[in-house]
Amino acid sequence: MIYSIKEIVDVEPYRVTLRFNTEEIRTVDLTENLNELGSNPISKFAELKDPSTFKKVKLDEEFDTVVWENGIDLCPDVLYQMSTGKAIKNKV
Repeated sequence: MIYSIKEIVDVEPYRVTLRFNTEEIRTVDLTENLNELGSNPISKFAELKDPSTFKKVKLDEEFDTVVWENGIDLCPDVLYQMSTGKAIKNKV
């Protein structure tokens, strides 16, 4: 399955809750990744360790993923694999 992100549901420091194309609402905790990838102060990931910068995450509707103003985007398939959650189906 190829995953895509349809909505950013919630953002907390280093955690993003997303609605995927499967209609699942899943939360990704990026704390460990930011600590590792952001350990170099000149890394763009280091910028995301600032909670106010992290909170500026946006949905890129062209590529169906999340992006930050500094150019970092993350693969929806990887985010899905890293996330936890459960299926929440829309009831019509």
